[in-house]
Amino acid sequence: MAQLFFAVLALAASVRGQQCVFPFTYGSTTYYSCTTAASTGFWCSFDAVYSGNWKYCDEQECAFPFIYDGQTFTTCAAGGALSSPWCSLDTVYQGNYVSCSDDVVIVDPLDDKPEACHFPFEYQGQTYTTCTLENSSELWCSLDAVYDGNYKYCGEEDCVFPFSYNGESYDECVDQDNNGGWCSLDHVYQGNYVSCAVKPCGETINKDHGVLTSPNYPNNYDHDMDCSWTIPARGGTVSLQFQDFVLEGGATTFGSCTFDYVEVFAGDRNLGSWCGSYGPTNITSNQDVTIHMFTDGSIADRGFKLKYKVEGGTPFGPGLEECGGMLHGQHGEVVSPGFPVAYHDNIDCTWYLGAKPSGMVLEFPDFDLEKPGEYQGCSYDFVEIYNGLNRVGRFCGSSPPPMDTYYEKVSIRFKTDQHTVARGFRFNWTYLHSATTPAPPMEPTTDSPDGSGEGSGALDDVFDRFIL
Repeated sequence: MAQLFFAVLALAASVRGQQCVFPFTYGSTTYYSCTTAASTGFWCSFDAVYSGNWKYCDEQECAFPFIYDGQTFTTCAAGGALSSPWCSLDTVYQGNYVSCSDDVVIVDPLDDKPEACHFPFEYQGQTYTTCTLENSSELWCSLDAVYDGNYKYCGEEDCVFPFSYNGESYDECVDQDNNGGWCSLDHVYQGNYVSCAVKPCGETINKDHGVLTSPNYPNNYDHDMDCSWTIPARGGTVSLQFQDFVLEGGATTFGSCTFDYVEVFAGDRNLGSWCGSYGPTNITSNQDVTIHMFTDGSIADRGFKLKYKVEGGTPFGPGLEECGGMLHGQHGEVVSPGFPVAYHDNIDCTWYLGAKPSGMVLEFPDFDLEKPGEYQGCSYDFVEIYNGLNRVGRFCGSSPPPMDTYYEKVSIRFKTDQHTVARGFRFNWTYLHSATTPAPPMEPTTDSPDGSGEGSGALDDVFDRFIL
């Protein structure tokens, strides 16, 4: 009954809009954040010295922005392991959190990462203050301060206005009468520009996740469109989740979508056509997925919005090297993709080194992967080594595999999850020459040595020499 009474008081205080006071003293302890002292939930005092006025903490007391699992949150985070959105009470999450109310903005950093260039950004040890053609045939930029696989191709929205060209200042695209003109990506034109021409709708989307909307969404789409967006599976699985769908309705007589409609294809197979307010259900396919939108010359609505995700696909991106394969040569060195800046998400590749009787020395002089989970071992990003059919170990964080000599075929697997990256690693190998390499330890034979019984004869003589 007492707990219910205090809970009612806390609710009433929240309704009145009273605010926490930090720091506050409760008992003989001073608190600089919400506390669970003498309570099953986080609470705070309305007075510098607690005098009975308090409330349960909510997102108003959270530390924004806060860092959790390598991501920076400026608002409440999606549930994750929790059933409701939450936020951290510390600038770097330390286990102290509260649930958020129902009317706050929720951000899922994997899906809602803004599609905006981050300037400056670092890529392969170089710093860029504008879009670049490095390792790409099109101008692109990183969405992160240090490139970790999230990028976009640059467009008119990335131009700098006003910009200077040939001594003149421009606050709009140059030569607009010529197919829309162009604009500069730098304040003073340095050769980096993009076209301002109206781009056709539809594209091939080379990203692992994101949001796709119809043109002009949430405003009405255009008439007479015929657009196709293709999401390659790249050997993985494509998932679509339509979150909003409103098109012109179909013919009332036959109930068919004959005016404006959206079709979805998995490979060459048509999964269906949709119109009106009845969009596709969730779609999953291990083939390339294409969304085709057709509109006629009359009646338009706001269109559609969907989330997409590609899981298990071959990684891609500017400068993303293919990794894995058979390694050759007496000696050599391999680095992880993106090293020493940052590797990429969703990598799964394996290098192989053949067996030689003389042995092969394997060493990781540089090693920096995502830190392991507290109770989960190396389950996020890891390197796994096999010696023949025997697993040597799984390694992550800043703990590299120990230098060792191997006599069987060695496989080195590198696997990363969908977020949080580090510098990566480099390893080198050297095949030893048989003349200078001790033979691997020999297994004892099943036959007894000269003499009678176990431990007799020749082996006993060797043992005695070591004792002496």
